[in-house]
Amino acid sequence: MRTSSKRLPAVVAALMLALACSDAALGQWAWRDENGRLVFSDRQPPANIKPENIVRQPGQSGIARPSGEAAPADSAKAAPRTAAERELEFRKRQTERADAERKQAEEQASVSRRNSDCERARGYLRSLEDGARIVRTDPQGNREFLDDAQRTAEIARAREAVARSCTG
Repeated sequence: MRTSSKRLPAVVAALMLALACSDAALGQWAWRDENGRLVFSDRQPPANIKPENIVRQPGQSGIARPSGEAAPADSAKAAPRTAAERELEFRKRQTERADAERKQAEEQASVSRRNSDCERARGYLRSLEDGARIVRTDPQGNREFLDDAQRTAEIARAREAVARSCTG
């Protein structure tokens, strides 16, 4: 047991060194420069480096790829966004939300209008079918009562209106 207790400080020191190295490796950037060379740094790449040329960022795990392999598609997405890009995304989301709300309001108004038309058509059809005397006003302003033939034609029109406005 004495031999293992003597090794304990060395094991602890080795573990601490391994942890310190892994944290340092996670804090490194890797990118390809204009000549295609792989560059490692603890600082961000220069502004002229395109996001697709960034191989690794701090906080990402993994090994840098050989020169023949392309950067993953999500590396550009994971790159830090500028304030202008965040502002554009915010405005785009606001516009999309406003469009969705406007569309929903129009849809609700359309449904309400259709329901109102349906109720009106059903009420008129009930009045015609109940046999109540229906009065119309002619173009000269005179009142005229519907006879049986006119009532039958009006019932057919009212049924068409009910079918049109009460479905869908």
